[in-house]
Amino acid sequence: MTGPDRRAAVRKRIVSAAILGPGVVLAVVLGWPWFDGLVAVCAAVMAWEWSTVCCGRRGLAGGLLIAVVATAPVLVAWAGEWAVLLPLLGVLPALYRVEADRRRPLWIAAGSLYIGVPAVAMAWIHAAAGWETVLWLFLIVWATDIAAYAVGSKVGGPLLWPSLSPRKTWAGLIGGVACATIVGAAAGLLLGGRFLGGLLVLSLILGIVSQGGDLIESAFKRRFRVKDSGDLIPGHGGLLDRADGLIAVTPVVALTAILTQGGLTTW
Repeated sequence: MTGPDRRAAVRKRIVSAAILGPGVVLAVVLGWPWFDGLVAVCAAVMAWEWSTVCCGRRGLAGGLLIAVVATAPVLVAWAGEWAVLLPLLGVLPALYRVEADRRRPLWIAAGSLYIGVPAVAMAWIHAAAGWETVLWLFLIVWATDIAAYAVGSKVGGPLLWPSLSPRKTWAGLIGGVACATIVGAAAGLLLGGRFLGGLLVLSLILGIVSQGGDLIESAFKRRFRVKDSGDLIPGHGGLLDRADGLIAVTPVVALTAILTQGGLTTW
């Protein structure tokens, strides 16, 4: 990407973030039903993108995927963590090992778990661990993405995994994780966290996991030979392209909250 093209891409990213970011933060603070509704809508959009990439025409299996992942996070308010069982319904198409009309049932099943489980985990974290924990994990993922892109574009250097992503560099990975650690620790303390050492370690781990989520989504797109999962967000591609870090980080935060029986304000 040339200098002018890179600057244009950065401008698009900044404008998109400035428009979308405040609305997301407001929904996080307001909670039910605004936040759960936002999670449901985003899950449905990501399911639509996933089924379009891997199936072309979505058909019945794609419709089932969209319905399941959109319904699951809304049920958290009544079913709690048991709502995570609903995405398993999306696995049912995998029982039919037939690829008629370019449909790929196994990929639809994978999409139900890949999108549905983090969507339920996100809604559950908000309900069980508080909005502070949700905002904190958002800030970590955003810091990771921004720093990885900025440092990787500026420094360049050896590629992280050329066969999966031709642009991601080791410099970007290090910069993203370092920024996630600093931002996560600082934001954690400001939002009510108690122990700096624990916040530093957990933020570092989540920064690495977020970058891993980016690579997983790159592998998915490489498998189906597409550059982006969609074109919904200018400068970012599809919602799956934007949320890959959140998809990876959210189950880790949910598991941490379960094991510690708390959230950010008790860590």
